[in-house]
Amino acid sequence: MQVFALGILVVQLAQRDGDIALAAFYLGLTGLARAVPGLALTIIAGAVADRTDRRRLLLITQGIMSVNASLLALVTLAGVVTLLDVLLAAAVQSAAFAFDAPARHSMLPRVVPPRAVPSAIGLQSAAFNSAQVIGPLLAGVLFVPLGVAGLLIINAASFIAILLALVLMRPIPPTSTTHAPVLASVAAGFRYIRAHTRARWLLALTATALFATGSFTALLPAVAGAETYRGFSWLSLMLAATGVGALVGSFVLLRFGRSTRPGIIYTIAILFNGAAIVLFALSIRPGFVLATAFAAGLGGTLMAGLANGMLQSAITDEYRGRVMSFFSFQFLALTPAGQLVTGALGTALGIHAALLASGAVCFVVGLFGVIRVHEVRDWRAPHAVPVPAPEPVQANALAGSVALGDASALR
Repeated sequence: MQVFALGILVVQLAQRDGDIALAAFYLGLTGLARAVPGLALTIIAGAVADRTDRRRLLLITQGIMSVNASLLALVTLAGVVTLLDVLLAAAVQSAAFAFDAPARHSMLPRVVPPRAVPSAIGLQSAAFNSAQVIGPLLAGVLFVPLGVAGLLIINAASFIAILLALVLMRPIPPTSTTHAPVLASVAAGFRYIRAHTRARWLLALTATALFATGSFTALLPAVAGAETYRGFSWLSLMLAATGVGALVGSFVLLRFGRSTRPGIIYTIAILFNGAAIVLFALSIRPGFVLATAFAAGLGGTLMAGLANGMLQSAITDEYRGRVMSFFSFQFLALTPAGQLVTGALGTALGIHAALLASGAVCFVVGLFGVIRVHEVRDWRAPHAVPVPAPEPVQANALAGSVALGDASALR
């Protein structure tokens, strides 16, 4: 519902500023506002998740997001909301989520036994994507009587359920104690990933694909505008179609997540996702538009879910928060950055041309993975051996380590 409401709100702000063509650019600026905190905080957040109670960390982050959502709802209800308000709210939520995501990803293997992790990832994805289906449809129905402000109020109220669930959970303390500085822990995480060739390639392929196509859903308001189809909001229908595809992808993960060859399925999922977005951009008939939106949701979920599962199967819990922070970094920083680029390209050339280009890039990434990156293509998760922990970092060696190698990765 929040995705729907903010998309409509940004389009309305563009109309208020006198040029509906600004909508794609405004959506891109919103993506940039989300990207900056992710760039600055996500990697550090992984080290924090490895040294603190992950449940307590989620309580703090969800509390901040609850207050942030409430303030945005209030200024919208008062009729004084500006683009700057939207950008600030996006930045605050991204900063909180930078700490939320690695804690949430890394706590999953502590909740279920190892053999159940792939299925748990599929169920977690199904829970998220069920809301992605129901939310836009419900938002489309409630938008007329409640408006954008009403939808944002409902979003703010929904955090009550999240916070209650966290209060009822048991603590999830770290499995090891470290006295090293946070930045030293971050540097150790870089070395851990650098020693893991397959994980490094997996992160690189996922990052490139997400930069190209991860903003697909966020840019749908620029495609839909204020159009309706048979009495329904066109944006609501496209978001729901994408959500249904993602939900189906979640249940497919329950089957393929435990495959002995997840690597080849993962690379094919990147190919499929890129091809679906290319066909979406070329679509004219409404039925074909919704079918390709469904396919894009399916491919994107399979790609992200399989990448998550392969990483989780290959790493130790001591470094799980830091490794998963790199995975979260791609969603929190690279995806919004790609949204800015694609949104600006959409303003200059048209949103369909921009989506065509982004889908083509994703398709090429998948093709490269299938043909050249055998470390990922031939990944056999059940036989993956966690990489040994690197040597402890001495605090007085940190400056030289970062200056020589890790600074480029941080950028």
